[in-house]
Amino acid sequence: MAKYSEEFKLKVAREAAQGHVGIRTLSQIHGIDHSTLRSWLQRYHNHGNNAFVKKHSYYSAEFKLHVITHMKQNSLSSREAIAYFDIRGGTGVVSKWQKQYDEGGFTALEPRPKGRLPKMKIPKPQQTKTPALS
Repeated sequence: MAKYSEEFKLKVAREAAQGHVGIRTLSQIHGIDHSTLRSWLQRYHNHGNNAFVKKHSYYSAEFKLHVITHMKQNSLSSREAIAYFDIRGGTGVVSKWQKQYDEGGFTALEPRPKGRLPKMKIPKPQQTKTPALS
C-alpha cells in the first residue's frame, strides 16, 4: 500500500505550485521529505491533475531505450526523466535500465519470464532386455 494517497499528493503539489509557501516549509508542515515534495511538484507540472493516478507499470524494451536515449540527448537526470515520462517506481527504475543497457545492450532491457522455473523431469531408467540364456 502506498504511504501517501493520490489525493494527498495532489493537494500538497497544488499548494507547492501556488508558491505561497516554500517547498522546505511546506514539507515540514505536512511531514514529508522536501525532495519527495519536489518530485511531486515536478510530476504535477508535467501531468497536471492526472499526475498521481494509479496506472499499470509495465514498460517495453523499446520504451526503456527511448527513455535512456532521451535522457542522454537532453541531459536529464533520473528524477527529471521519471517526471517527464510518468514512470512509477522511483529513480532507481531508470538507473537500473541504464545499467542493464550499459552491460548488455538492448536485449538486456527485454522482460524476463517471472516466477519459478519448471522442475526438470527425471527420466525413468530404461530397462534393458537381457538375452535369455538357453
